[in-house]
Amino acid sequence: MSKNVLVIAAHPDDEILGSGGTIKKLINHGYKVITVIAAKGRKEEEHHIPEFMLKANKHLGVDEVLFLEFPNLLLETIPLVEINKSIENLMDKYTPDMIFTHHYGDTNRDHQILFQAVLTAARPLPGKDPVEILCFETVSSSEWSQHTNDKEFKPNYFVDITDTIEDKIRSLQYYDVEMRPFPHPRSYDGVRYLARIRGMTVGVEYGEAFEIIRRVWK
Repeated sequence: MSKNVLVIAAHPDDEILGSGGTIKKLINHGYKVITVIAAKGRKEEEHHIPEFMLKANKHLGVDEVLFLEFPNLLLETIPLVEINKSIENLMDKYTPDMIFTHHYGDTNRDHQILFQAVLTAARPLPGKDPVEILCFETVSSSEWSQHTNDKEFKPNYFVDITDTIEDKIRSLQYYDVEMRPFPHPRSYDGVRYLARIRGMTVGVEYGEAFEIIRRVWK
């Protein structure tokens, strides 16, 4: 029986920017990955973003993409309990072993709120299997945060994506309307350069980095 992994992102393209190479690698190793997008994208792109989102994830082998359709950049206006409940319902349905989500220190307020909702929904309760939680970094949000211990992304878990970096880049091309020219961090070169830095850190060509919130040896 394959293990389930939830990738819970705030906006369309965050899931690929943060963990696209790892998503492909997990699927290659027999995991079932379910992508959850909490909020709509930019208003001017709203009419075709769902199509791009499905194609981008399909390219990586993700068969289920769930769109919660909360308002873009307005998660703070939604009662947190409502967001929590949406995620709890998904956890009850899919019983994930792992969750990948945003970092708590990102500059984007939607990212911060979604992290808190995931942390609450995935709290370890008696009688329920514990769920591992890892935070991904999102270019043009994580690196622009305050460089203080309570905000800065602190990578302590690395995935070698040398064999899946091109899948990540090709998947991002479905979100081309969201990409920017270099030296903007949310550019194709920016994504590739960050993957080189993360890979170099652990002695591989390309990597993705995560911050562990909870890992459980079951």
